[in-house]
Amino acid sequence: MSVGPKHEQPNPGTEMRGIASKQLHALCYEHHVKMAMTGLVKQTAYACPKPDCSVRYSPSNGYFLAPEHGQVESYLTPRVACPCDGQPMYLAEINREKRAFRLWRCPQCDASRTNEEGLVS
Repeated sequence: MSVGPKHEQPNPGTEMRGIASKQLHALCYEHHVKMAMTGLVKQTAYACPKPDCSVRYSPSNGYFLAPEHGQVESYLTPRVACPCDGQPMYLAEINREKRAFRLWRCPQCDASRTNEEGLVS
């Protein structure tokens, strides 16, 4: 008897609505590489794939540094809030030719803003 793949239901108390099923394309703000999804206790987070990089992003808390000695550090991380719903945005795109350009995206409503234009839509 063959058993198909096991499907687990997401726990609605651990993620903001709608975000648990959506894969984000968050970039590490230090290395500008795509972060990989990782499972933390009670929430989904993204981690920089570079060795020794502690940058993480979670849709509910924004960017933070992985805990060293049990303490999460977030005071030195970028804090860009969505102008529509106040959620912490993630770095979605950079421009290598225009080094100061940053495109930020909201994980909840998908609004975008740049450091040059403000809200894109």
